[in-house]
Amino acid sequence: MGKGLSVGLGLAVIILLLGLYTFAQQESPLLWGPVLGVVGNDFVAISWNTSRPVGADIRYSPAADYEETGTWAETLSFAPHSGIAEIRLGDLSPATAYRYQLVIYEGDAVYESPVGRFSTAGPDVSRFSFLVYGGTSTFPDRHKFVASVMTDNEPDAAFVVNVGELVKAANLDLLANFFWAAGGLVRDHPYLVVPDDLIGADPLYYEVFPLPAGGGEKNEEWWSFDYGGVHLVGLDANLEGEALRAETEWLRADLANSSSPFKIVFTYRPIYSSGLPGGVNEELRDAWVPLFKRYGVGVVLSGQEHVYEHLYIDGIHYIVTGGGGAPLQAAPETIASGTVFRRYGMLHYVRLTVAGGVLRVEAIPVASVYDDKVHLVPEIRPIDSFTMTK
Repeated sequence: MGKGLSVGLGLAVIILLLGLYTFAQQESPLLWGPVLGVVGNDFVAISWNTSRPVGADIRYSPAADYEETGTWAETLSFAPHSGIAEIRLGDLSPATAYRYQLVIYEGDAVYESPVGRFSTAGPDVSRFSFLVYGGTSTFPDRHKFVASVMTDNEPDAAFVVNVGELVKAANLDLLANFFWAAGGLVRDHPYLVVPDDLIGADPLYYEVFPLPAGGGEKNEEWWSFDYGGVHLVGLDANLEGEALRAETEWLRADLANSSSPFKIVFTYRPIYSSGLPGGVNEELRDAWVPLFKRYGVGVVLSGQEHVYEHLYIDGIHYIVTGGGGAPLQAAPETIASGTVFRRYGMLHYVRLTVAGGVLRVEAIPVASVYDDKVHLVPEIRPIDSFTMTK
C-alpha cells in the first residue's frame, strides 16, 4: 500500500514537472515588439526584444496588395538572436501604406504578432497627421489608457513623438511595462523620442529606440527628418556648456539647410512654461529662440511639466504636453506671460495635421483625473486649437 502510494506520488510529480516544462516552453520569448522607429521615404526601422535566442521573420507588403490577397509580398528571415534586435526595412516605395508582421520561431513553436501598419514619407505626401505627447512614467495603466485612445482614434497618424519622461529609470523591466502600455501605438505608428533627464543619458535609451540621424551620442542625441512638407527636429534640452554649444551649432546648420514650409521642434524641457521660475528657461531661450525666429520655426512642443499649456511668444507657438499618464500637476499661482490656453488635471495628447498648405494643431483630451481616479471625458474633441499657413 505504501509502495503503491509512493509510486503514484512519484508519477504525479513527474507529470507536474513535465507540465511546468511544457508551459515554460510555450511561454512566448517575445518581451516586447514589434516597435516601429524612424521612418523615411524608402525605409522604416523595426525593433523587438526576446528573452532567449529565437529566429524571426518580418513579413511585409504594400497595404493595397495585402488587403486584396491576404498574402505577404516579401519576407526577411533572421538567425536566432536573444535580446534587443533592430533592423531597417529598406527599398520601400515612397508615400506608400504598408502592412507587416513579426513572426518568432522557437523549435516547432511559432509566435505571430498582430498585423501592424506604417506609411513611408515622401515629397508627394500632401496630407497627413502626427501625434505628440509626454509624461508617460509612473502609472502604466494610465499610459495604456491614453495610448489606446490614440491608437483607436488616430489609426492613420503618420508617426508619434514622445517628448520625455518615458519611464522613471533606465531598466528593462520598466521599459517592458512601457511597451505593454504603448501596445498598438508603437506597433502601428513610427515612434520617436527625445532625451529626458531620467533615461536620456543611458546607453539603453539608444539601444531601445531607433531614431533619425543627427548628432551627439550615437548620432541620435539630437536629430531631424522630413515628412511631406514638414521639417521635424528633436533636441536634447538637458545639455550645458560645450555640449549645448555643439548642439546649437548643429541646429543652426540644420534649420538653415531646410526649405520646408513648416518647421517643428521637440524638446523635453520647455523654454516657456508657468512651471518655470519666471516662466522661462533662460539658457535655452538665449541659445535657441534666436535661431527659431531667424529660420521660421512655427511650433515647439515640450514635456517635463505634467500639464497642457499653449503659449504664443514672438510669433512662435510653444506647447507643453505632459498628460500621458504621469501624476498630473496642480495649477501654479502665477501664469507665464504669453499664455493662450492651459488645462490641468487632464490626460491628453496633441494632434498636428498638414493639409493644403495649412498646419492645424489640436489638444485632444482623454480623461480628467481627480480624487486619484480617472474619469473619461464625455466627448473626445479638441479643447484648444490653432492653424498656421506656410
